[in-house]
Amino acid sequence: MRWMLQLLLALVAAVPALAEPQSPASVPAARKAERVAILPITGAIDEVSLWSFERRLEAARAQGYDAVVLEINTPGGRVDSMLDICLRIKSDAPANTVAWIRPKAFSAGTFIALACREIVVAPGSVFGDAAPIAAIPGLGVQPLPAAERAKQESPLLDELDAAAIRRGDDPRLLHAFVAVEKELWLVERTSDGARRFADRADLALLGLEATATTARAAAKTTVASRPALPSELPLTEADRGAWQVVETVDDGSRLLVVQSDEALRWGLASAEARDDEALRALFGADSVVRFSESWTEGAVRFLVSWPIRILLIATFVIALIIESLHPGVGIPAAVAGGALLLLIGAPAILGLAQWWEVLLVLVGVGLIGAEVLILPGTGFAGIAGALCILVGLVASFTGSDPTSAAARSTLLTSAITTVAGLVLGGIGLWFASRWLKDAPMLRAAVLSAEIRAATDGPPARGMPAMPIEGATGTADSDLRPSGRARFGDDVFDAQSTGDYIPRGAVVKVVARSGSTVVVERADA
Repeated sequence: MRWMLQLLLALVAAVPALAEPQSPASVPAARKAERVAILPITGAIDEVSLWSFERRLEAARAQGYDAVVLEINTPGGRVDSMLDICLRIKSDAPANTVAWIRPKAFSAGTFIALACREIVVAPGSVFGDAAPIAAIPGLGVQPLPAAERAKQESPLLDELDAAAIRRGDDPRLLHAFVAVEKELWLVERTSDGARRFADRADLALLGLEATATTARAAAKTTVASRPALPSELPLTEADRGAWQVVETVDDGSRLLVVQSDEALRWGLASAEARDDEALRALFGADSVVRFSESWTEGAVRFLVSWPIRILLIATFVIALIIESLHPGVGIPAAVAGGALLLLIGAPAILGLAQWWEVLLVLVGVGLIGAEVLILPGTGFAGIAGALCILVGLVASFTGSDPTSAAARSTLLTSAITTVAGLVLGGIGLWFASRWLKDAPMLRAAVLSAEIRAATDGPPARGMPAMPIEGATGTADSDLRPSGRARFGDDVFDAQSTGDYIPRGAVVKVVARSGSTVVVERADA
């Protein structure tokens, strides 16, 4: 009976404890946040990525979010854009800014992750391989000369050194992301299990050279904390024989690439999160909200891509030449203006196109217009205008510092893209001259007539007869050398013998070619 009473009392005492809510897992004070903003950074890092990141970061700060998570999924990208994003993280982002690698952060993505206060990894994620390369459309990835590579690596190594100091990482581990031939091992002190990184010189001091070549990867057990012994503490002869090799971190044969479990073991990452809910629990937050890229940012990225730029340049060339050969049509001029607006407007939104570059393109358009309307036949204004547009388009994609290594690579890419667009435009113009010769819109606009040669018999009903050789008329448009000529009440396609003939000049038929009359000035 007594034992039943004791059991009843124990159950009564346990009821309040069961009713109380379970306390959440412990969250570090530096990470704790009530409202968390997730800013996805996906795709190649470029000027649009920087522009979009700045906009979304400002929106998150204005709305009072006390933590920002950069969800990174990128193969890499432009060095200059990456460095600017890192600068914004360190200067403008909240102190509680965390990188969430999900699922990959190669090259520029690695630097962006290291610029954050801490790194969180998704299961199976990977990052690293951050050496600078030169990628040119049509040519692929090109190797960099030694001097050029060293010049590009210098600011990257400085960024890694700063990240190592800020995060407490071993700088040799971070340098292995950028430079090959950086051998590194993880070693453990047998007395207390303290861990640190060691290079080949450290192994020689510790007497571990023989075991370095046989070291294998450690068991797949993660260590949430960083190595217990800071790598800044120098090793001495007194440490000889007190350490053992745990695993090979980098054998020096390739750039370092880190898996999620390795990042946790080596202290590069502090935690793991599979999804948004796991991330919310990691911060102990009440809400997690995503700030995604807008459709306008996606449209700008589409417009500044080199394939679309080639198509826009080709469209501009074809439409401009059609309008110059058939003035008054209007539609080709509108198409050319729209293509030019997209070519200049997209980089101007990103801040790439400087005022003088836009002005140069506008001056070029004005010179071509003067060639067509005011100074026909001179050629100088048209050539100068085309050169102004060409230089303006190429320069609009290089940013404000054309002397930097990244800008020089972009300049080459822009030049190749622009030339490819001009070549495609020339090819398209050749096909257009063959396929669109009898297009109803153009023929109606230039008032040309479907006619038959006099030698073919009487003209069809409603069709004017071809003027005979020696007949005189007037130029209904400028002939450069093609245009229109009026004979009586009828207008025909006309072509001069090679000289420029202004509108209104008296012309004489010297030959006929199909539906076109060949003319020369009557006073020649």
